[in-house]
Amino acid sequence: MYKIVIITLLVMAASCNHIPGGGSDQEAEMHEDEGIVSKHTLFTDHLEFYIEHEPLEVNEKAEFLVYITELATYKPCPSGNVTILMDGVSVTSGEPSDPGIFIVPFVPRKEGSFQAEFTYHSDTLQESAPTTVEVLPSHEDLHEGESEEHDHSEASSEEIEFLKNQAWKSDFMVREVRPGPFHAVIPTSGEIMAMPGEKKNITAGSHGIIRFADPLLVPGSTVKKGQLLFTITSESMVDDNLMLRYSEAKNRLQKSRSEYNRHLALFEQETISERQFLASRATYTEDSLRYSNLASNISEDGVRIVASVSGTIHELNVSDGEYAEPGRILAILSTNRALMLRADLPQQYYSFLNEIRTAHFRPAYTNRVFTIEETGGSLLAAGVSVAENNHYLPVIFKLENNGDMLEGAFAEVFLIAGMRENLLSVPVTALAEEQGGYYVYVQVDGESYKKRLVSIGSNDGLFVEITSGLESGERVVTEGIMLVKAASMSTGAIQAEHHH
Repeated sequence: MYKIVIITLLVMAASCNHIPGGGSDQEAEMHEDEGIVSKHTLFTDHLEFYIEHEPLEVNEKAEFLVYITELATYKPCPSGNVTILMDGVSVTSGEPSDPGIFIVPFVPRKEGSFQAEFTYHSDTLQESAPTTVEVLPSHEDLHEGESEEHDHSEASSEEIEFLKNQAWKSDFMVREVRPGPFHAVIPTSGEIMAMPGEKKNITAGSHGIIRFADPLLVPGSTVKKGQLLFTITSESMVDDNLMLRYSEAKNRLQKSRSEYNRHLALFEQETISERQFLASRATYTEDSLRYSNLASNISEDGVRIVASVSGTIHELNVSDGEYAEPGRILAILSTNRALMLRADLPQQYYSFLNEIRTAHFRPAYTNRVFTIEETGGSLLAAGVSVAENNHYLPVIFKLENNGDMLEGAFAEVFLIAGMRENLLSVPVTALAEEQGGYYVYVQVDGESYKKRLVSIGSNDGLFVEITSGLESGERVVTEGIMLVKAASMSTGAIQAEHHH
């Protein structure tokens, strides 16, 4: 509620300052006395020309206010010039008085209807758009069409005025609607899961008491491959004391090494048999392997348990000081590199299974809709049988996690099936809902919009099919519809203060 009030006040404030170049109140009153301002909205491949001018009279100086908007960004063109070519006369503006606003003075020499060509040119772009303007013979002719203009104003009472300089300062976008391909969409739910092999179990190699290498080790902690996670000590245990076994293995190795070195010297002197020498060497080798196996994992503090991969602690199944048996899973590491999206396909859509190649999905923790392609993913597998007590077929997509994916999160999934041609669609952000119906805002001219009820079809999370209510070539607001809605609540006040 408070946001709408603030937006409305911003729109009203912008309208009060809409006279480009800092025009005075006296100029505004003069314009108001002269009657209705003529408006033209023209489009090229890259630009929108919104033109306003006072009624044109023969041999009387007039000013054309030309607002140039880049269609790709819906932001003003910050530099350049505008040229008007009419009845063989060409006049060029200076640099914009404000970004996107160009003032072109012009003195008509003849009365009648003329085609005027407006050309914007900058260092990187030049585009032109024509329109027809009317030049009246004298000031007395200005009031002849007042009744018609009044009727036109009444007919436009449903139009919502949202000024150019307010649109330029906002996250605002208008796009043209054209027929194009659209998909068959199967909406369902799913879950983001770890790929097989991307989780590693950290197990206890012996029994004993667990000691944490880092007391701050918790689920979600980041670890590096080879990092010490735990030690297992059994010094206080009477049976199968690991440190005692380590000391015994070390002493046995020292003894067998000494025996082997002595026998080697005697064997070279041929004072002992080959059989005695080989037995001594075998004992030394066995003791060496036994000691090396214990020594590689045992420190003075106990058995060392290290991270087998780099990643995060997905699960931590023990606490410091807890007793563990050999083979117990102490922790589970997740690399978070490769994930999979499991979508649940209802059985009634089984006939579409072979058509499914990709999907869009919205995780529960965000409003952002992702595509499989932008995550570097692909279709991995599609189930052709239903598990017991399960009513869905699994459709699995592989995802590459760049940090935006949260393992274990549920997601709204839009499975993309066969393609259909020549359908109208608009971004989801262009659609608003009211009392169970849907509507969009259609651009009437550069600063005017109308609310239009529409009927919708398929929704792929990013775009919505429009089955009725819009025509090809119309332009709709695709970003900032709440700003237009706020402006609609105060259109009367804006129109009353909007002078040129």
